[in-house]
Amino acid sequence: LTSDFQKLRDFGKRKILLLMQDSTGAEEEGHSLSEKTIEKNLEEIFQRSQGRIIAATFSSLINRVQQLISLSEKYGRRVCFEGYSMKTNAEIGRVLGYIKAKKGTITPTKEIVGLSDSKITVICTGAQGEAEAVLMRIATREHRFLRLKRGDSVILSSSVIPGNERTVQFLKDGILRQGAKVFHYKMMDIHAGGHAQKEE
Repeated sequence: LTSDFQKLRDFGKRKILLLMQDSTGAEEEGHSLSEKTIEKNLEEIFQRSQGRIIAATFSSLINRVQQLISLSEKYGRRVCFEGYSMKTNAEIGRVLGYIKAKKGTITPTKEIVGLSDSKITVICTGAQGEAEAVLMRIATREHRFLRLKRGDSVILSSSVIPGNERTVQFLKDGILRQGAKVFHYKMMDIHAGGHAQKEE
């Protein structure tokens, strides 16, 4: 999307005295990533993965959830949601028409456990390494149904929020020790922060 300069000019005519703007990415050079680039890179993971795909992202990032559902359908995978906020937001998104899935794609976790690994995508919370979030419970073998195994691909589709570096590294270490692969934003472009960068 490009900036709507006419709309900005219209604001300027309304005697607005104060502009408040997000500056989180203002010191980063260039432009933020496009969602097309992210989807292309996520598809590479889907193409290469023979085992389960476990994707963690923010439950409010509905577009990413939809991308993961669409790719799962393209590659013959069923999808389950794990994490209270993920389940809640996905259901709200579905009811409002922001999340679309073919009949039978979205499956309860209990039912997905018996499927072939190559047919499973888990979309969950916990990419920041939160102690009580689903992905950490999977990594520490505390989840009721899901255990990591060799051949799993874990996608962390979020950038690390400052202050969470240690917990995210602990999470990645726990996943890697169990033989699963980890894909994160510093390895490949699989997340855009949502904050405009310097050129924007």
